[in-house]
Amino acid sequence: MTRRSRPLRVRTGRAYPFDFVVDLGQRNAEFVRRPLTPLKRVWAAGDALAPIVDFDYDLIHSVNAVPLLARRPYVITFEDYLPRVPEDRYNRRLEAWLRTKLVSDQCRGIVAMSEYALRQFRWQNRDAPELSKLERKLRLVYPGIEVEDLPPKQLGQTIKVLFVGAAFMAKGGPAVLRAHRALRQANVPVVTTVVSELQWSPDHYVGPASRQYVERELELLETEGVVHLRRLPNAGVRRLMREADVLAVPTLTDTFGYVALEALAQGTPVLASSTCAQPEIIDDGESGFLLPFENEAQVGKWTWLYRTADPAYLEAYETAIACLADALTGRLMCVWEDPALYTNLSHGALAKARSRFDRVRIREQLEGLYSEAAGA
Repeated sequence: MTRRSRPLRVRTGRAYPFDFVVDLGQRNAEFVRRPLTPLKRVWAAGDALAPIVDFDYDLIHSVNAVPLLARRPYVITFEDYLPRVPEDRYNRRLEAWLRTKLVSDQCRGIVAMSEYALRQFRWQNRDAPELSKLERKLRLVYPGIEVEDLPPKQLGQTIKVLFVGAAFMAKGGPAVLRAHRALRQANVPVVTTVVSELQWSPDHYVGPASRQYVERELELLETEGVVHLRRLPNAGVRRLMREADVLAVPTLTDTFGYVALEALAQGTPVLASSTCAQPEIIDDGESGFLLPFENEAQVGKWTWLYRTADPAYLEAYETAIACLADALTGRLMCVWEDPALYTNLSHGALAKARSRFDRVRIREQLEGLYSEAAGA
């Protein structure tokens, strides 16, 4: 079989995740980056499907959305559910139809972002007759990021905590504010920066439905030493990550967590809930700390996801936030009292980013996948 005389033209998307899991500068590809899921403009749940009309490209590389209409071969990277259906709500017929698309010869590779994604995929499709065929297409390719040649950090006269997350309540923002208050009360000189649009909806699948509860928690944004920024360009967020001592991610759910990856690449230790893919990103006690969390056994995610209508949900949410706040306070206190530990954690953060998420190595994995997909 002859080698291709030109790079593959790969049709892909423009959204934030594509910079981590698709367009890493593959040398055997040139990317055509356009919106993959224009349905989202008229239907918020339309990111599960990608209606792509064929133009001058050789391969499609989508994220989460199963390509429709197109006749070109495709590779699909996913973060948890696949096939994904609108709003991740179970739809037997739609899932079964989309699985036929994944089993077809047109689908040349199914790429999980994490071991967590693999577990979710296998649990979701455990009774599907096509599972063995799907398994043969599965592979694990972590997101990739460039890691600069930086020295480990050292603590200064204050401990600077950073939280980044638009969905404040779902990402455990109240735990960060409570930990900040506790440290202040213990006379620890802490400054906490919150970058969040404070998104919240009473019908979201995670987070309290009570507006009164939310408003009470948001009052802590007025605590001395808390800086709140509603939004910031990505370059500004990365600058804050470099300046921060730790990134706090006490999330109740996070299918991957690019923000943690970006922090590690800046030498910033991450303190995150031990849920979903976070244990694959953070080595407890080496590149940050994992905060104890109540997960279900099969996949490793919070037991209360999609259960907001349960009368006991608000109590479960409050219990989770309280436990995360206590754990976060304790770990931050340990870091503050042991500067040498902090420097070791910063060194470990850089090492973890290089060993598992190195952009060049991930790029080479994708180059091999593209060659296989195109039959080159």
